[in-house]
Amino acid sequence: MSFQNVTRIGVMLCGLGFAAWGCSTSNDPASSNNLQVNTGKSNGQIAAAGDCQTDCIEEGGPYFEKAYSQVVTWGGATTHKPPNSKTVDVIVYNTESDFVIKVKSTNGWSDLVIDEVSSWTNGPVAPNTWGTYSYPLPSGWQACDAEAFELKVAGNGPQAEFNISYNLIGVCPECETAFTGQAISCDDTREAVYTFSSLEALDTLKIQGGLTNFTGADAVVTVTGGNLTVTQWTPGNSSNRIIKLTGSVEACEVVTITITWNSSNPGNSVITGQWSASFGDQELLVEPLSCD
Repeated sequence: MSFQNVTRIGVMLCGLGFAAWGCSTSNDPASSNNLQVNTGKSNGQIAAAGDCQTDCIEEGGPYFEKAYSQVVTWGGATTHKPPNSKTVDVIVYNTESDFVIKVKSTNGWSDLVIDEVSSWTNGPVAPNTWGTYSYPLPSGWQACDAEAFELKVAGNGPQAEFNISYNLIGVCPECETAFTGQAISCDDTREAVYTFSSLEALDTLKIQGGLTNFTGADAVVTVTGGNLTVTQWTPGNSSNRIIKLTGSVEACEVVTITITWNSSNPGNSVITGQWSASFGDQELLVEPLSCD
């Protein structure tokens, strides 16, 4: 049998998948490694971030991370050499002002390409070492705004590709659990303002207190914030008026209670009794208000 016939038989066997012939099918004439890349673009998501509608970030964190991971393999088309591989991990999250991308590869990496724009300028990153890249969030950003882009992690083998999608987590409102009061007017037409806020949502809240030297019709009680019902009465033959508000309030919602009423004793600078805000096993007090 001629050499040409042997060659033809060998080619036929390669086509039938007999690897013992050491078949080579590289599309690159210069390649002797028979490059086969397994790195189809995918989300590669393995852990989700928080819920942008219910979660929020405190100043300085912690933050809600979303993780991606992808294994890239290449080479090893023959039975004589195992394939190369690397694992690329990506973590993304937002802070109060920036969007953060953290990247680690078992082979190291040298560039981050975001929507086809080379964005990394800090040089090669060693294997199994996190590199961090960030950019400012736009002015006026809001919770649940979407950050979405294609990310390619390049260097030390074929690049890993990710479709990044992240809904921004809003910043927690600055608030505290507090109850305060202020006397506005102490003449024969009196006015007092009380303010309440809570770090947590309250299903059951009671705010109650008295007005001194009350005369005339019902006091005018104006409430903003919360979901509160107002009742008022005069106990016995007293000249004081009791005001009670009951209901609920959302976390960090500010409740403002403005009360105006007529008085028979404009010379008395103390215009209220003690007021209280009660919820659960807690009670906050505001001492009597005066214009002194």
